[in-house]
Amino acid sequence: MAMPTTPPGYSTPSTSSEPAELAFVDTGPAPEAVIFDFGGVIITPITNKLARIAERHGTDTTTMLEVMMGPRYESTDHPWHRAERGEVPITDLQELVAPIAAAEGMTFQGDEYAELMDDQTYSIVPGAIELVGHVGDSPLRMGLLTNSVREFRPELEAAVDLALFDAVVDSSIEGTRKPEPEIYCRATERVGVEPERILYLDDFDHNLGPARDLGWQVVHVTDPTVAFAQVRRLLS
Repeated sequence: MAMPTTPPGYSTPSTSSEPAELAFVDTGPAPEAVIFDFGGVIITPITNKLARIAERHGTDTTTMLEVMMGPRYESTDHPWHRAERGEVPITDLQELVAPIAAAEGMTFQGDEYAELMDDQTYSIVPGAIELVGHVGDSPLRMGLLTNSVREFRPELEAAVDLALFDAVVDSSIEGTRKPEPEIYCRATERVGVEPERILYLDDFDHNLGPARDLGWQVVHVTDPTVAFAQVRRLLS
């Protein structure tokens, strides 16, 4: 499977041991709303688990991500993308993805998705809940925009109080997922401010392009400590 190259205008996660430099892209007028991604911003990223599964199969994380979660830079009919749009249950994924894994020379053992979805190995990103509270205590509107599967909703609700958000846009309920433009349009409408007044945090670089195209200000969260501190400075 050919690995996609990074599209123009996108950045890739830092591999340096030094704190990542975080750039605000296309910053504009003072934000009136902050929209958070969930995985990788509020809870630890799914790539942490993919790395462990990849090691078990003797491959790299990027290849395992492509096999189990589909192409990063587009929405397709890959089974994981379909699950995130609420089209198939996650219980079907193991069987549906096994041929894709086989084409990459892997023999799935039958527990890969159970391991991926095990909520016991996710944790809250340090400082995330505090930042959500900081925004919630301000006059700013606040939203949550997440690619998720229906079966993970209880874990999402356990991690953060969804009542804190003025808008919760969940791909598995909406039937559309990042980076499809429609889900960003729905988030804009529901958070209720002009697009250029939205500040969006996401750890996956490929989810930032459609937001920028719509006029949002974006933060690529590669180092949450740096990102959260910079968001606080910007909002103050």
